[in-house]
Amino acid sequence: MRKLRIAFSKKEKSDRLLAKLNELHEAGDVVEEQYKAMKEEYSTFLEQAEADLSALQSELKERLEQSESELSRQKQELENLEVRIKVGELSSERSRRQENRLRRHTEKLETEVKELTRLLAAASSEDLGGFIDVPLQRGRRPTRKRRR
Repeated sequence: MRKLRIAFSKKEKSDRLLAKLNELHEAGDVVEEQYKAMKEEYSTFLEQAEADLSALQSELKERLEQSESELSRQKQELENLEVRIKVGELSSERSRRQENRLRRHTEKLETEVKELTRLLAAASSEDLGGFIDVPLQRGRRPTRKRRR
């Protein structure tokens, strides 16, 4: 998920900027006023990145729970279908179609659960394909896209 990769990249970038700024400040290469202003800017960027990351991870957790629940229901449906066939409730043609449909949906859900689990296990942008250099949003609050 690109949004997650961007959120990690923003966090990593702000962490690096703050670390470098602190290093320069300790070496005396940055005056106190510059240091305070830039530290506040980078800290705000970091807080926003962490909030974005947390929101995305919560969304992924919710999607994972829904997918796992649906997968469990699909597996139960497959088991029920086998019993319905054995007791003679369903014809072989009808049961074959239902079974194929259920298996395809189950496989799709299993793939989705694996991908969501992988995304949630990510600890950095590297786990998702690498760092994306994202710009700082100076003096601007994130805006929502307007509907037309």
